[in-house]
Amino acid sequence: MKNIFSNQGPLIAWAVLIFWLSSLSHVPRIDTPILASDKIAHALVYFVLCWFSSRAVYRQRVIAVLAGHSLLAGFVFTCVYGYFDEVHQLFVPGRNYDYFDMLADASGALIFVLLAQAWKFLAVRRAGRG
Repeated sequence: MKNIFSNQGPLIAWAVLIFWLSSLSHVPRIDTPILASDKIAHALVYFVLCWFSSRAVYRQRVIAVLAGHSLLAGFVFTCVYGYFDEVHQLFVPGRNYDYFDMLADASGALIFVLLAQAWKFLAVRRAGRG
């Protein structure tokens, strides 16, 4: 039971936080230079969601074959979650479906996958030299 909380807990908590924020008619804005664009905020939030979902899939032991494809599974989960999050906003007063938000969500997930792949490549390369 401890492993479920440490492995899947961050993913569940982050997904619930996204759902809750999407349920608000007016999302509180954080005005900083880096979050000046709504799309950058979306990309950052979904970058983290992809990280947590890839981590959860990698560490689960129920479907072993998924662990070997955790980045792909995390990316697909994140994109699907982003789509349903936008559909969910159709039912929230003051919110709407925005294709570009969904594109920013997928971009954040893709950036995570590319950085994780680069990290893995560099780790293998360093191990080969040592």
